[in-house]
Amino acid sequence: MKIRHIDTVLIDSPGRKWTIVRVHTDEGLVGLGEATYSQKEPVVVSAIDHMKQELIGEDPSRIEYLWHKIYRRSSQSGIWRMTGPVWMSALSGIDQALWDLKGKAAGLPVVELLGGRFRDQVRVYTHFSGRTPEESAASAKHWVDQGYRYVKSGLQSKANYGFDPYLEDGWPEETAAHYVAAREAVGPDVGLLVDCHGRFTVGAAVRLARALEPCGMFCFEDPVAPDDLNAYQKVRRETSIPIMGSERLNTKTQFRQLLELDGIDIAQPDLVYAGGITEVKKIAAIADTYHVPISFHNTKGPVGTLAAAHLLASIPNEAPMEFVTGIEWRDEILTEPIEVVDGCLVVPDRPGLGIELNEEGVEAHRWNPGDPF
Repeated sequence: MKIRHIDTVLIDSPGRKWTIVRVHTDEGLVGLGEATYSQKEPVVVSAIDHMKQELIGEDPSRIEYLWHKIYRRSSQSGIWRMTGPVWMSALSGIDQALWDLKGKAAGLPVVELLGGRFRDQVRVYTHFSGRTPEESAASAKHWVDQGYRYVKSGLQSKANYGFDPYLEDGWPEETAAHYVAAREAVGPDVGLLVDCHGRFTVGAAVRLARALEPCGMFCFEDPVAPDDLNAYQKVRRETSIPIMGSERLNTKTQFRQLLELDGIDIAQPDLVYAGGITEVKKIAAIADTYHVPISFHNTKGPVGTLAAAHLLASIPNEAPMEFVTGIEWRDEILTEPIEVVDGCLVVPDRPGLGIELNEEGVEAHRWNPGDPF
């Protein structure tokens, strides 16, 4: 079997354009992957168009070799190692599609190719929100009533994202009020997560963490930007809330450095941003040597979601992964819907990633260059 062609399909989802990669073979099999990188999807498509020049005519089963061919050799001199988020997202989409192809050719789910099932389902968390603590409490309880045992929200402020973390103008207390209300609504056994989006100074992050500690938080996500990995350990040693990070890192080397610094309690790679199944499986193994579980950042479409689920189902160090709800038409682009039961995503036992596109649904939701972004 040889790679004949690689193309992309962009789906017009809210806030992002799901970038689905298709690797076509001369035997008619097509592998699917996802390369969605928020608001930069057309640039990622251009990177994929560049990468495919290296892959046409290659044997798609040589996944590790092809991964390194792209990572190390996509320049005439062959000396560059391209690790930026756009490049790694493009590589990730191709990598997932190669794993999908390998599973389809073998007649096996990808999870079986990764060592077999450690579990049949993976825990997921979804998101709650509200303009007031009462609204946040009602939103959190709604999702718990739907079966989710973990729910996450962001920071709350009357100024929304307009507040200045350097000024610390009352937003920690505002955020804590939402979580106090949510905790009262969902009870003591539901995991509450807060996403800081890497926005804060160490001092501001510590102040927020201390305001949230009485709420019995499951984790404190990305309190500081990953530009300075040392900042994570500074926050971690000042709070009892487990620190999770970081979706913005792109390689196993960056995660190893963060783990060496004792900066996190939960590792949060994004399968799309960090090089796909091939690279993130290694990140999970490194994290396991530090007794650190993996919780995938996952704000992507259904292809990336299932790729992450297959990998998470195969490793021992699993923590709940992110799952976006509220896109009611998502399953219209699929021949089989994603199945979530009692807050767990069921890993399909169909070959490959267990996902195929419904072309009629794809055409109904396709985004084309030139359309409003």
